[in-house]
This record gives sequence, C-alpha cells and structure tokens, in this order.
Amino acid sequence: MKLKNKFDALFDKDFHIVEKRKIIFAIPLAIIVVAAIMMIVFRFTMGSAFNLGTDFTGGYSVDIKLGNKLNEENRQTYYGKIEEVFTAVKAENDKTYKVEISGAMQSQGSGDTASIRVKYSQVKGVSESEMSRYVNPAIISALEEKVLNKVPSIDVKDNVITLTYDEVINADGDNNPLSELKTAFLNIVGKLNSDIGANITVDESSIVLNEENKKQISITSSTAVNDSKKLRAAVVAGMNMPDMYSGSVTGGDMVGATVSTELLFNAVLAVALALIFMLCYIGLRFQLSSGLACIIALFHDIIIMFAFMAICHIELNSTFIAALITILGYSINNSIIIFDRVRENMRSVYAKNMTPEMLANKSIKETLMRSINTTITTLIMIVMVALIGVSDIKIFAFPIIIGLLAGTFSSICIAPSFWALFQRVGKSKANFNIDTKSKKNKAEKKKVKPSELGA
Repeated sequence: MKLKNKFDALFDKDFHIVEKRKIIFAIPLAIIVVAAIMMIVFRFTMGSAFNLGTDFTGGYSVDIKLGNKLNEENRQTYYGKIEEVFTAVKAENDKTYKVEISGAMQSQGSGDTASIRVKYSQVKGVSESEMSRYVNPAIISALEEKVLNKVPSIDVKDNVITLTYDEVINADGDNNPLSELKTAFLNIVGKLNSDIGANITVDESSIVLNEENKKQISITSSTAVNDSKKLRAAVVAGMNMPDMYSGSVTGGDMVGATVSTELLFNAVLAVALALIFMLCYIGLRFQLSSGLACIIALFHDIIIMFAFMAICHIELNSTFIAALITILGYSINNSIIIFDRVRENMRSVYAKNMTPEMLANKSIKETLMRSINTTITTLIMIVMVALIGVSDIKIFAFPIIIGLLAGTFSSICIAPSFWALFQRVGKSKANFNIDTKSKKNKAEKKKVKPSELGA
C-alpha cells in the first residue's frame, strides 16, 4: 500500500514537461546524430548505410523440404543446422564463403508438404556468375549433407572410434545402413592415414553395431588412433547416413525484390495520405495546431525507428514496414487522448488564467498514468514475444518495442510542446502572462482613494 501511495504521489507531481522542451527536443536530435554517424561508418565499412534485406534488394532462396520429419519440437534444431551450413560454405573452387541469411527462416506447409524457406543475399565481392556456378550448388550440397543426412557425433579413445547417431540404426533387411557405413569407412581409411596420419588399421569385422545402444557404431583399430580435429571432421563427413525420408533441397535461384520501387512508392504514398487525413480530422475535431503537433510527433516516431535500425544495423524488410504502420496507429491514439483532455481544459472557467504551457502540462498530468499503464502492459507482451517467440516474430518485435517507447515519448513530450509553441505564434508574451495575484494588485492600484477625492 505504501509503495502504491508513493507511486501515485510521483505521478501527481507537475513535471513541467512543456517548459523543458529544449531538453526534450535535444534527446531525439542526439539519437539522430548518433544514427547519422553510424550510417556513415556502415557505408564505408560494409558498403551500405542501412542493412537492407532481400525484400528490398533481391537475392536468392532455397527450400528444404522435410515433410513429416519437421515439427514444432525439432524446428529450432533444423534452424541451427541450417545456420551452421551458411556460416562456412566450402565450394568446388576451394574457397570458403560466409553467406548471410536474410531475415528469418520461414516454415511453410504442414505434414507431407512441410518445408523451410531460407533467403540469403549475394556474398559481397562475389559476382552473380560465381554465385550461380559455385556458391549456390555448394549451399545445396551442404544442406543435403548436413540437414537431410543423419550426422553422427564422434568420440576417439585409444584405438576405438565411437560414432553416435540421433536415431536407432536398423541393421536388418535388404536396406542395411550398417553395411553401407562399413563400406564407406573402409573406403576412406587409406585417405585418412595418408592425408591426416590417422594410423588406423581395421577390417570389416571390427566395425560393429553396439548391441546395448543401437544408435552407436564402434570401430576398433589394431593400433592406437591419432586423434585430431581433422580426423573427426573427415570421419563424420564420410560416415553421414543418408535418410531417404528426409526430403530434398531445391532452389538457389535469383529472386527479385518483393518490395520493389513501385511498391515502396505506393506504401509511402499511402502513409502520406493517411497523415493528411489524420491532420484534417484532428484539425476539425480539435484544432489545426493539435493536428500539426500530432503529425510532427508521428514523424518523430518514424525517424527514431529508422535511427535505431541504423544504429543496430538490423535488417530492414517488409516486416519492419508492417511494424512501422502499427506504431503510427498506436502513437496517434495516445496523442489524441492528450489533446482531448487539452480541449476539455480549454473549456474550463480557469483556462483564461492559464498559459498554453500550463494547459498542456495540466493535460499531460491528467493523462500520464493512463499513457504509462497502456505502454507498460503492451511492452510486457511484446518483450515476452521477443524473448520466447519464434524467429519470425522476434524480428517484428524489436522495431515494435522501439516504436512503443518513441511513440509514448512523442505523445507525452513532443506533441504537447509543439502545440504550446503553435499557440504562441503571432501573440505577444503579455497575452499569456497570467498571474492572478499581480492582476489583482494592479486593479487595486487603479482604484481612487477617498482622500484623493477630497483633494
């Protein structure tokens, strides 16, 4: 109860926000300056001021068709395997490429048609022909090997190599994977000994399935095995177990920018028209100065969201555009609540004794608790989504969080401050120098004293 009373007392205070407009205006300006500096740095170091996704620039895409093997439980596991493939792609020209995934991986379909779509940008400094000839085929090949195949973990101890798979190995029937794995290992032994100095001496009978754990294959060498990272990588690569039920990898083709110049122009035009209609409505419903102040606040929100995306160099894609439009609707709602209270206070009998700053501060104070509560409750939900949601939603959540904070700041501080400034346009300070005590003293001085009448 004491904490609640202290909290209520805090918001009962008059913070004189509007009078501090110089500080208020300096905060977004500082953010914009930092963003501009970071954009210049990114322009010279990474080639682009903004991190534009394939929705804007175009790029490539692949579809990993997994069918019934893809479900909610293993989705993140597959995402991790895919990210690992793109981190280091080894092509036929003996070059290693670091390919950047654009945006979030998208799960599509369900059941037999379930798949994962991955978009990626062209590697910097690599021509389109090199991408088509070397990089894209290497990506598809690596995805087939690492994602579709069953890749074992490896343990080497003295003269025993133990391979552990995720699933039980069925060594019975015509399609005997153990037999294929034996042949695969015997084929790479000579290469392992000559290239890596593995010192392995085995025959087919020394490669056996563990009867207690049928996910394990033990390979016993007659000599001590020289363990190394190269040995482990080579054995794992050679002992991948093909999974006929995993599906396939298709794509690697060039895809155009879904957010084309025309589409982007139409989106900007739609937002501009919406702002104009908002200005007209708020101007008619309240005051023209209220409408102008709201529009300036919305521009503030847009610029701040772009600024943080630039500072953090987070990818801009169609998801960001959706977040931007969402915040515009949220922010204008908060501003209208404040200006509705401004209108009510202007109708009060006390309004003639108040300056625009006093009116704005009073209105902010009366709606501050509502604005804070609305923002906090919304932020709790969005932060939870950002922490535990899927990757597609997380990319949407970050600009929403920034937009919520920027929108709340602009509704409480920016819009009322500009409204107060607009109220003073063309009017002298004397018109707003309201001090009831001083006015009363001046009126008394003007009264004629009785002694003066006799004179």
